[in-house]
Amino acid sequence: MRTINGCAGIGLREFLLASGLVFAWLASGVLISSAAGGSRSVQAQSKPIASSAAKVDTSSGAQLFLRDCAHCHGQTGDGNSAVRATLHPRPLDLTQFQVTNAFVLQVLHNGVPGSDMPAWHASAENELRAEAAYTTRLAHPDALSEQDQYAPPDALAEAGKRVYQAHCVRCHGMSGTGDGPDARKKLPRPPSFAGMRPSFAGARQVLQNGVAGTAMPSWPLLTPQEIQAVTYYIRSFYNGGAAKRSTTATTGAQP
Repeated sequence: MRTINGCAGIGLREFLLASGLVFAWLASGVLISSAAGGSRSVQAQSKPIASSAAKVDTSSGAQLFLRDCAHCHGQTGDGNSAVRATLHPRPLDLTQFQVTNAFVLQVLHNGVPGSDMPAWHASAENELRAEAAYTTRLAHPDALSEQDQYAPPDALAEAGKRVYQAHCVRCHGMSGTGDGPDARKKLPRPPSFAGMRPSFAGARQVLQNGVAGTAMPSWPLLTPQEIQAVTYYIRSFYNGGAAKRSTTATTGAQP
């Protein structure tokens, strides 16, 4: 078990960085130009998602993704496409972010203002639902093993909460739903972490490098311990905070 900055328990040093623009994941989490994206990053007048109980034809999702989404998001959803460099922000690597079905449908129905992701009205509703269902399965979820943790789960969560409240809350809101006091000043808007969860690797890349084309800056003064802690905390917002925190030898620490 590692320790945070050499201190017992939560051991997270206080930062003096002035509040923050934080975690705008590719529109902070914006799904660019053809397929998936943020829930709070859409305008108030966004088209509501239908609550139809109609059966979704998931078998066609892969073909529809290749037809409508791969041009920008790449054939595997990793964002590596021929046009990625021309898009602002660049397409989200869907293999590094778990997304809910509702999250994807919000973007397909309404687009993401301030980005190159348009509302996708060219497809029928049943096709959009099939694409959304397929998109939710593209992520490669990861987890922390016990040996990679800098602190026990409860301490890691508390440390992450402190980093989040210091640097992320003004954009992403107290509950991670993208409704912080500065959120409306940003385009693309911050996403809701209830609808998307970054992998530990994906979060580290965003925090270390920022996201060009959005208000998300890099955070070079955050230590590896702090990056791990705030990622752990942010992941707990996913699906309305329903993620369970458990540590096992096979799955590692969750969220």
